[in-house]
Amino acid sequence: MSLYQLLAGGIDRVVTLAKANQLERRYLWVAVKGAWKYARAVATGDVAAPAIQGERLRRCVPCSASERAQTGKEGLTAIYCGRGNRTADGPTCGCLVGITIDGQTTPAGKTQVASEECPRCHWGQAERDDHRKE
Repeated sequence: MSLYQLLAGGIDRVVTLAKANQLERRYLWVAVKGAWKYARAVATGDVAAPAIQGERLRRCVPCSASERAQTGKEGLTAIYCGRGNRTADGPTCGCLVGITIDGQTTPAGKTQVASEECPRCHWGQAERDDHRKE
């Protein structure tokens, strides 16, 4: 799946939430800014190693903040870190963390960017420090 397709899937979700009045106007800009951040990370090489991406996703999927959303593309489900609001059990960032294509789940968005961190401290700086020691 190309970066363009990932960004398009994220925009689909933003539009759907906005139309259903489930997304405050202030979050529209955050969503667009987030998509740009991931595109820039890929362009500048700020990409986590595949093993790190996989480990991040394995921590995100079972998290209580994990939220699956059907996209406008058949067979494609997006996995987000909540909606960016604080919940009873911790913060969420609302970022795309994975995608499921025809039953196969892979890292996407935030889990792919080396410099990103989980808002619940499940992954991020500590793993980068550990990786540098190797």
